[in-house]
Amino acid sequence: MTARVPGRPIVVVGLGYGDESKGATVDYLASTIGDTAAVVRWSGGGQAAHNVCHGPRHHTFRQFGSGTLRGVRTIARAPMLVNPISLATEAAELAVLGVGDPFGLLTVDANALVTTPIHVAMNRAREIARGAARHGSCGEGVGETRAYALAVGSRARRGDSVGNFPVHADLPDAPALTMGTLRDRPDTVAALDALAGYARPLLESVRHPDAAHEPVTAIADALCEIAAQVRVADDIDAHLGDALSSGTVIFEGSQGVLLDEWYGFHPYTTWSTITPRNLVTALRAAGHRPYVLGLTRSYATRHGAGPMPTEDPALALPDVHNKEGRYQGTWRTGHLDLPALRYAVAAAGGVDGIGVSHLDAVGTAGLSVATGWSGTADPLPQPSGTDTGELEALTARAAAARPDYRPLPGTVEEVLEMITSATGCPVVLIAAGPQRTDRRMLCPNLIC
Repeated sequence: MTARVPGRPIVVVGLGYGDESKGATVDYLASTIGDTAAVVRWSGGGQAAHNVCHGPRHHTFRQFGSGTLRGVRTIARAPMLVNPISLATEAAELAVLGVGDPFGLLTVDANALVTTPIHVAMNRAREIARGAARHGSCGEGVGETRAYALAVGSRARRGDSVGNFPVHADLPDAPALTMGTLRDRPDTVAALDALAGYARPLLESVRHPDAAHEPVTAIADALCEIAAQVRVADDIDAHLGDALSSGTVIFEGSQGVLLDEWYGFHPYTTWSTITPRNLVTALRAAGHRPYVLGLTRSYATRHGAGPMPTEDPALALPDVHNKEGRYQGTWRTGHLDLPALRYAVAAAGGVDGIGVSHLDAVGTAGLSVATGWSGTADPLPQPSGTDTGELEALTARAAAARPDYRPLPGTVEEVLEMITSATGCPVVLIAAGPQRTDRRMLCPNLIC
């Protein structure tokens, strides 16, 4: 066995539809690797909820890194989106849990786009308007934040489309809000005025309490006040470089590869790049050798709408931290899906090792594993990363899939051997419960 190189960056990525224990894994790594210098949130936004349990303490991390209970600092780097209002709520929750000065542990990229209550109202209005055809959004405004910025950048006009979002009004001649903008209240008010004018036709078409927001000036006051308490860095890569040179940096992914905007089952996806391909390329170009750790459960889960070939409503696998969401929809469970897992590993650009959680479910009556999808080639074709038509074809395959089942092996050792054989990647970390103490490495310092 080879020991992990001190300071080698670790990229944690989910290989499912989210909820693969990314937060708990990051917390465990930060508590185990003594030279952990920072946790970097680099994708998603305030919708990426990661649960961490240690003793009586439990916190759902949304924007702070999941090493915060260990006192590890967070670097929030674009393209991650930042919602300052929910960030302040999370900081208050962490303070109650005994984290001294949570904002003092946080550095935010000045270029990070800002999610506001207007984006949240737009998101909820769009999902309400979809009726039974909802996409399973979390309702936290992440897609609207990204779509608005793209529409501004392309000077979109009413009747155009940005992705699969119709443009309801001509785009204003004003930039999208970033964390850097919040240093200046007049600029913030101007940007919010422009956003509110753009949002008005959509919000008025729905006329629902959830499709409403406070006055622009009140939103501006709240955003600027919170931003003034946070270290907002124009040179975020300098902060990241300092962390990389001083110890181990853990890059905490958001959601799962099967929800990626260019590799997931479109349109039931997020407006974020979940795959770490670009991040890994950038780290290698800077002279680092990142270790990519992919995560899966011992069974499949999904929140909300979209294909899930191995879903089985008869499975009795309740999850204390995951329930039906008002906009996200139902919490769904199913059998371990090896074709989807193999696809996710390839979509991620490959992983160096795999972590498997929820192994306490092994031995549950009725649990199976899908070894293939009848009538569908395996491995599944990899999209080019630029064509939504390819993703729609992939979605159709997943929706029509008929899994080839066999019983899930009855011991943890057999399950791990099966996953290693199916993916070609070693299982290096396992978990059999929600607590930090329920996790352990199978290889010294991850690498076998």
